[in-house]
Amino acid sequence: MTFRCVMISKPSYLQVAKSQLQITQGQDKFTVALEDIACLIINHYAISLTVSLLSKCAENNIVVISCDKTHLPNGIFHSYLPHSRQNLVLQMQLNLSQPFKKRLWQSVIEQKITNQAASLERVFSLSPNIAKLTHLAHTVLSGDKNNNEAQASRIYFPSIFGDDFIRINKNRMTVANDDYLNINGLLNYAYTIIRSLICRSLVGYGLLPTLGIFHNNQLNAFNLADDFIEPYRPYIDWYVYTLVETAQTLELSTEIKAQLVDILNHIVVIDNKLTTLLNSIDIMIKSFISCINDNNFQLIKLPSLPAWIERSNMD
Repeated sequence: MTFRCVMISKPSYLQVAKSQLQITQGQDKFTVALEDIACLIINHYAISLTVSLLSKCAENNIVVISCDKTHLPNGIFHSYLPHSRQNLVLQMQLNLSQPFKKRLWQSVIEQKITNQAASLERVFSLSPNIAKLTHLAHTVLSGDKNNNEAQASRIYFPSIFGDDFIRINKNRMTVANDDYLNINGLLNYAYTIIRSLICRSLVGYGLLPTLGIFHNNQLNAFNLADDFIEPYRPYIDWYVYTLVETAQTLELSTEIKAQLVDILNHIVVIDNKLTTLLNSIDIMIKSFISCINDNNFQLIKLPSLPAWIERSNMD
């Protein structure tokens, strides 16, 4: 089972050696079994790698993530639909009815807002906004017709990060408060990593990531990943909040990035069981396959928050 996310942040030469990722840094060499790797993050401009490594990454369904000069992820390389029954799965995906997609989206948003209420409760247990979020979660309509998602976000983010906090993506990183700018940077980094791993699982099950159940931006190759990341966002927010509370600096340092990537090894709840966030992604996408096989949106399995943040003891 894959469980490692490898981040390279120094000048390196990467190649394949005996089914291992071999990392050469000056006179030092390190190896990691390819079968253990879920994602490889290239976080330095002075890193070179071989085409044979890229090919092996594709064969092993390893996501390769490149980063820009500000060290934020800006590119994803993933395998090309390796599933043995890809055409059948794709046909089922194309044939999903609008009512089915609306009911599934309702389930996703219900879970997202439920997780937002839980995240806020973990941080500020006496906040009056917990009840407001819980009410919004219980009143989501098919297709989120009343846009409870947006209503919840307007309550949730100021409640957890401060009254003046505004959630912005990396394409609009302009805000007066430096702390808020840095918090958004941490959130965007973690969101991007999780989104990439969701893409990996989608492709592994023969799904086309561009075909979303709600998101349908024609310029977005990962609409379906953007659908399924939603219930994970509150856990990421909670995790980032704990980092912000203890960090000496909010800048996206190598140490902070390593901690953000390590979220994949932390525990979430899915299907009433505890598992790592990374493993839960595969469980969720596998359940989506069951949904479309049986035309039953109720078969979806979505993550919820544990009682506290805990790292898996799996090395």
